[in-house]
Order: sequence, then C-alpha cells, then structure tokens
Amino acid sequence: MDTEEEFDTVFGSEPNLAYHEQTLHDIQKHRRLLENELFFDRLLKAVGIDQASKLYPPRSNNDLRILFDRITSSTSPDHQKQSLVYYILRDLPPKKTTAEAFAESSYLPEKYQVFIDGIWYLDRLKLERALDYLTSPSLIPTFPDEILYALCRHATQNDSSLPLSYYYSVSPPLASFKVLSAFFERSCKASLTEAFYFSRRCGPLQHHQLFEQLITFVHANSAGDVRASRALELIHLPLGEKEEQWFEEFLNEGKGNTLYGAMDTLMMRKIARGKVRDAVDLGSKLSGRKIDGLNWMTLREGLQKGTTIQ
Repeated sequence: MDTEEEFDTVFGSEPNLAYHEQTLHDIQKHRRLLENELFFDRLLKAVGIDQASKLYPPRSNNDLRILFDRITSSTSPDHQKQSLVYYILRDLPPKKTTAEAFAESSYLPEKYQVFIDGIWYLDRLKLERALDYLTSPSLIPTFPDEILYALCRHATQNDSSLPLSYYYSVSPPLASFKVLSAFFERSCKASLTEAFYFSRRCGPLQHHQLFEQLITFVHANSAGDVRASRALELIHLPLGEKEEQWFEEFLNEGKGNTLYGAMDTLMMRKIARGKVRDAVDLGSKLSGRKIDGLNWMTLREGLQKGTTIQ
C-alpha cells in the first residue's frame, strides 16, 4: 500500500479535509505560550523529523498529506508512528471517535494511547485533563522535566496542586536549574516550611541558591497579610549554622539587601533567636521607619529598656 492509499485509509478520501482556522489559531497560540515548542514538536523530533513548526499544524489537505508521509516514512517503530497519527486525528473532526477507531484498528498499545491523550491535552493547556493521563502508572515517564515545567508555568497562580501532584507521582529528575527553580517557587507557594526542607535535600550549590530564592519569594512575591504571615514563618525556620550565615549575608550585603523589608526581616530574625543586642544595633538603621503600624525607633527603645511594647 503506497502513502496515498494509507492516507485515504486513515483520513478518508475527502479532498478538502483540513484543520479548521480556529484549530490552527489555537495551536499556534499554545505553541507561543509553551515557549515556542509543543510537546508534539518534541515527539516529531524524537522520530527524526526536524522543523516541526513548519510541518505542524498543516494548513491544507496537501500539508496534512506531507506531514503524514514524513511520519510514516520515518524509520521509527510502528507504535511511535501510529502514536503521532493518533495525535493528529484528535485534532480533526469528529476528533475522539476517529482517533479511537484508528487506535483500535492499528492495535496501538493502550499505554501509548494514554500518553498521547495526556500530551494532546497538555499542548492545549488543559492541565487537569492532561494530568489524568500523564500520571498513569502504566506510563514510563517521557519528558518529565519538560512536563513539570509546563505545569509550573501555566497552573493557576494560587494553586500549586497540579505541579506538586505530578512531581510526587512521577519523580522527575529536575536535571536543570530552570526546572528546579520553577518547581521550588511552586513549593514555596504551597508551604514555605516544606520548601525549606526540600532545599536541604539538594546539592550544596543548589541548596544555597534555593535558600536565597525562598527568602526572595517571601519579600518579592507577597503582599499585605500574606507577606506578614510568610515573613513570620521565615524568621522561625530552624536554620542551621550555614543557613544562618547565608540568611545574614543575603539580606545584609547580598542581592537581598534591596528587597523590601530586608532589614526588618533580619532584625526580627535576631529577636526570634534571642540576640536582642544585635537587633538593637541593627534597629538603629531603621529609626523613624514605620512598618505595618510599628515604629522601629519605638521598638528599639523598648528593647534597650527591656520593656514590652504595648
């Protein structure tokens, strides 16, 4: 059977079969949001097909035939080629029915169908649906770091449950600091204390970098009562000797020195540790400032006298 006959068997012989304009628009929009690389682009590259963005999405019936030919003529195993065709069929009306019929007739193994379903939803940023498939125990993790990064970038800002669920289900390697940092920020949003303990399980350099990121997160990504609550949690973390040194250096003379409330946090940490004299000395730099209704000169004078501020 030649390629034309194969194409007609899979897609039918309708000469005008092509992607809807809205589908084309949505695919290009999502490619941009995913930093110009869909997960389908990665799959094409994995079977030796370069310049995926020029082939997909196909804009005409002829373009669709060209893409199909590139896939079927590759030297990859049949199940990989069938998986790519299954993905394409999901794009076309009536979508699910045709795709499932193809999967059944081609004996596409169920785990490949599950994986492609997850990737298809992920490329459309339907994250909850994607996770239903991508956390299946039947799957060998593929692109786990890239998937985690996409979840971190595009999950609802105030809800880190999706990236955390994927991480604890799949255990991605976090091979690049880019992915590690994105996941760590999500961890900070979920629980500052848990994120702190997570940083300790990383290598020495990463531990230091993440510890500074945690401090920055509290000061730069919070406001009002949320920041106050997170700052209180931060100053009561059980820091080790090295972490205490990093804390002081980062807020006093490092990049964290310019963060809003850096000196306030440093002073309160000293108070929390019982280093009142050090806190008084540092408080002299804050004279006259009022933070959340508290005048630091009043606090300093109170500490000097050993009195309680009412």
